[in-house]
Amino acid sequence: MADAMWSTATDDGGPGQDASRLSADKPRERKVVTAMFVDIVRSSAMVAGRDPEDADDLLLSILNRVTEAVPRFEGTVTQMLGDGFLATFGAPGAKEDHALRACLAAQDILSATRDEQGRPLFHIRIGISSGDAVAHVVTNGLWTDYRAVGECVHMAAKLQQRAASDTAQLTRDTLDLIPVGVAVRPMGSLRLSEEVEPMPAFLLDGARAVRRTATDLLSATTAPCVGREQEVAALFAMADAVEGGTPVQLLLQGEAGIGKSRLVGEFLRDPRSRRWTLLQWPQMPIRRLADPDDLEAVALSLAEQVAGCASEQGIDWVCEAAGRRSGSLAGDAVRTLFGRPGLDRLWTGLDAAQRLSLGIEGLVGATLELAAPLRRCDGAQPAGEAMDGVVGRPLLVLVEDAHWARPVMVRLLERLAEALPGSGSRLLLLATRRPPPLGPESQEQGWNGRPGGRRMELGMLSAEQVQSFLAHWLGPDWSLVELKAQVAARCQGVPLYLEEVLRTLEASNAIEGAPGAYRLIDPLVVHKLPRTLHALLAERMDLMTLERRRLLMNAAVIGTTFDVGLLQALTGLPMTKLSDCLAYLERAGFVLRTRLLPNLEYSFKHALIQEVAYATLTKSDRRALHARVLEALRHRRDHDLPNRLDLLAHHAFMAESWPAAHLFGRRAGEKAEGRSKLEDSSRHYANALAAVRRLPDHPRNTARQIDLLIALPRSLLPRGSMGVDDHLQRAIAMARDSGDLIRYARACSMLASFLWTFGDLDQGLALCRDGLSALDERDDRRTRVQLLFRLGGLQTDKGLFVEALKTFEHGSRMLSTSRPYDRYGLATVARVHMGSLAARGLGRVVSYGIPSGRNA
Repeated sequence: MADAMWSTATDDGGPGQDASRLSADKPRERKVVTAMFVDIVRSSAMVAGRDPEDADDLLLSILNRVTEAVPRFEGTVTQMLGDGFLATFGAPGAKEDHALRACLAAQDILSATRDEQGRPLFHIRIGISSGDAVAHVVTNGLWTDYRAVGECVHMAAKLQQRAASDTAQLTRDTLDLIPVGVAVRPMGSLRLSEEVEPMPAFLLDGARAVRRTATDLLSATTAPCVGREQEVAALFAMADAVEGGTPVQLLLQGEAGIGKSRLVGEFLRDPRSRRWTLLQWPQMPIRRLADPDDLEAVALSLAEQVAGCASEQGIDWVCEAAGRRSGSLAGDAVRTLFGRPGLDRLWTGLDAAQRLSLGIEGLVGATLELAAPLRRCDGAQPAGEAMDGVVGRPLLVLVEDAHWARPVMVRLLERLAEALPGSGSRLLLLATRRPPPLGPESQEQGWNGRPGGRRMELGMLSAEQVQSFLAHWLGPDWSLVELKAQVAARCQGVPLYLEEVLRTLEASNAIEGAPGAYRLIDPLVVHKLPRTLHALLAERMDLMTLERRRLLMNAAVIGTTFDVGLLQALTGLPMTKLSDCLAYLERAGFVLRTRLLPNLEYSFKHALIQEVAYATLTKSDRRALHARVLEALRHRRDHDLPNRLDLLAHHAFMAESWPAAHLFGRRAGEKAEGRSKLEDSSRHYANALAAVRRLPDHPRNTARQIDLLIALPRSLLPRGSMGVDDHLQRAIAMARDSGDLIRYARACSMLASFLWTFGDLDQGLALCRDGLSALDERDDRRTRVQLLFRLGGLQTDKGLFVEALKTFEHGSRMLSTSRPYDRYGLATVARVHMGSLAARGLGRVVSYGIPSGRNA
């Protein structure tokens, strides 16, 4: 049909990736991929009794036929087997829709098993699974192989083994990555081993090359559209102008996930939009062979909008409207799009380029006719009313993801935008697109609007708008306060990032409840990176050269904010080259310059970009790079790197340099605790504790572990953390077993304070007395003062007022006159602490008239 007519003028995108042509120096990286195993059913029976050459020719002819679909959807055939192959989507080049691409390829492979009459030529079975994998080129001088290893690869192989002939099965992990476009049926579950949870499996019934559009969002969410009130008002102002007879072209631009489709959805949700006709021309980076081409899809959308389906009535109207507005040859071009013959004798003499131009003119004319106001003559009923009142209404032509528009579609949109002024049509041409993925010097792709058209840039949500968004999603529970701060810091005002992170928290059982009424269950899952966002951001990174991409990953090792001097020490690049690369990354929207003095610093524009860049590195590469950063930090000074101690602690731990991780982690924890940065001190103390546990078994390391088990609760308890007593019970047991009575007393003192807080007075009293008896006459004044004052406080709350006063008197005699403001490890100045508690006990004694030597 039209594909043959426009064959010389269309562009279906570049070829896929061939593993045999990959560079041997491509580094070993972690990727989120979709693996697809394809197996020829009963291949042994097919080659049985055949000459080896005949058998080889037969199997190769089948493999060549079924592998054609892989590069079409930009996958890579990574392994060719005798009777099948393994393909990966999302590696070596990341693709945000890799899971959908694999399903589309599987559907085309299944179609390739039949001839034109639908008769089976051979039989295959397919398994598809998504997940993390390590991908790299392996070579030993004799052979080269692109290797992808991960649980998902083995899961795909196992799915293929259990699939029925001429079917494809996929896992839940793959299905979760495809918001729309596939139809499946449950097929039970499977597991790779008895030690892991079973994975639900599904039968692939169908796949379409579509993306989630604004109309999909209408039914997918009821959450309020936060922070876009001005943009929504501006959109309706333009709509009012269109209804008044002034056509408008609007380009809505913003990063992926910023809320472009959601903004359009708010317009469609409003009752005022019911006066409008909606014509959708969504753009996709991929297309199946059986799908209509761009102009055919536009023609079908017009016919379906006019008649409710692509019926003869709708097709007739579109062809007539095209001829009426743009001429008879344009009408013939549109007829050809529907598979009808041309009527004008001149049509047969036109070449492909002329037919293409006329097809574009005809579709533009039909679109303008659809939006033209109805004209009534002699009281006759307008023709449009026969089409359910669609013709003549204000028309919204919605072109989502215009950055993926192919050259033919770009020509159509350019011509439609050019024809709007003076057309008399009530038409709003609204296109959404992402900004160029790299710097301003990059070549523009897709449609970028005509000069003079209106533009609207969508930015990130403000901090207040993010908190409003999180309050609606999560609710007001107190356990969510810290979680909301962490999510807001990671997502930094991008609505899609917020939604995907929250969905991951819910799916991982980190939170439980209902929307607007959640509570935190597992804080350890908070930092899990959603695979949907990993693929989206990794694709942007993979568009860069290897040098710039590796520089971004090295910067991610340093942290969300990185010092340029440290980055230079890590990469070894000359400063001029490093400055050029950083300037490029800044133009590309990956990093921002955030500090000039005392040191030059950059920050990642989004914390999730840093997480994806870091997650791409293998664990061995991460350890080596952290060790190099640690060595560079040893040669820096605090005055030119204000957070040097925190960096030393972090990189020593990540480099698994356990002695340094303990030393710097403990110092950083003490510094943060002294500044009341309890979250930071908790993290540093916990890392130092984990590090010292990896050191050799030695009395000195045992003492260090006890000290950290006591220090960590000091930061956890004020933050309301649970399970603090577990650390202290462990410290008491270790001190008792090692015979370290001083540390035993310190642990008893800290646990007594914890029990006092939660009202367990009897146990607290017993611990204070045990600690004091353990100290005996040893000169540890600090711990003795703590125990005495906590004992006195517990006695006061227990009603033992006279005993409490004696305890305070004993404790006050131990306070040093040379250090009157010392805290002795208490929350307040010891002398003030003792005075307040003693005054309380003394007041009770006086109030109740308790004689000396008697208890209440």
